[in-house]
Amino acid sequence: MRRVRGFTLIELLVVIAIIAILIGLLLPAVQKVREAAARAQCTNNLKQIALANMNYESGNGTFLPGVGRNGCCWGTWMVPILPFMEQDNLFRNYKNFDGIDYPSIPGGNRYSANNGTGPTPNGNNFVSSTALKPFTCPSDTPQVWGTRKKHNYVLNAGNTTFFQVSLPLGCTGGTTVGNASGCVSFGGAPFGWYEFSDLVGDSTTPYSGPSPNYPTPESGKMGRPRKVTEITDGTSNTLCVSEVLQGRGDDLRGFSWWGNGAGFVTHMTPNSFEQDVMTGGTPCVEPVNPRMPCTLISTGTRARMAGARSLHTGGVNAALCDGSVRFVVNSVNPSAWRAAGTSMGGETLGLD
Repeated sequence: MRRVRGFTLIELLVVIAIIAILIGLLLPAVQKVREAAARAQCTNNLKQIALANMNYESGNGTFLPGVGRNGCCWGTWMVPILPFMEQDNLFRNYKNFDGIDYPSIPGGNRYSANNGTGPTPNGNNFVSSTALKPFTCPSDTPQVWGTRKKHNYVLNAGNTTFFQVSLPLGCTGGTTVGNASGCVSFGGAPFGWYEFSDLVGDSTTPYSGPSPNYPTPESGKMGRPRKVTEITDGTSNTLCVSEVLQGRGDDLRGFSWWGNGAGFVTHMTPNSFEQDVMTGGTPCVEPVNPRMPCTLISTGTRARMAGARSLHTGGVNAALCDGSVRFVVNSVNPSAWRAAGTSMGGETLGLD
């Protein structure tokens, strides 16, 4: 009889070793392909948001408001952009955007399951509990706050702080990129945030009152929408939207229905080791990832602010106000990054 020869143990181990080596060689290539696909999808998302802002301007005469007139919690740019992102049904479900229902309704018409006074369902909870793919970067892991979904894209609040004043608070004689004394002058922004605040809270008390930009007594003071003519640096030289990472658990970074979670500033460079200042939110829950340092303490030198952050290798994607998208490396010159955050600073864009 003819004897059939099988594998020896040594031959089997050699085959297994070869397969392991091949897998080790292929995995980085697969990961690179996945990251390239994620970056491409992220780039497309950012372009859609920037173009939706321009479409909003065509219909309304101004860019989107960064936050509602009453500050942190009565809606952000995420609400008025919805019809321009094929989400008209969600837009119709959101109630009282930038209105004043506090203190007449305890808790206000924010994101709770009811309207603050009884069992009536709150449409805002439904809207903010809806995951929106065009606002989500596939490189990040989707997170929730209760049932409410977090996202990855935020609008440009300028080169200093969400208060949109010079930093450190009260400094004078600075430039938009900073001078020897460390003073960084606010150089304008394409979207309004917490201007007219007391530089402590993210809205004033009471929440109503006349102002130069909102003259009626029932209107608030925050988030003034900008006309395109106010973007004197030009839409091709001014950042519109960039990325942030979604905070874990009660960390509200990425919860873009809330004022502090809806914007970024260019005071710190992309993926900076400087802390985001999330005063007014629930606790910072920092993951193992070192790209998300955070504090709840706002100071005169580092007032409320958040930086652009992503899981892409080496930098973040960002769209300019004309709809073009760039990949900005973490090592970008800080002065160039701050200049890109201003809308009327008169600087030369130098992100390349």
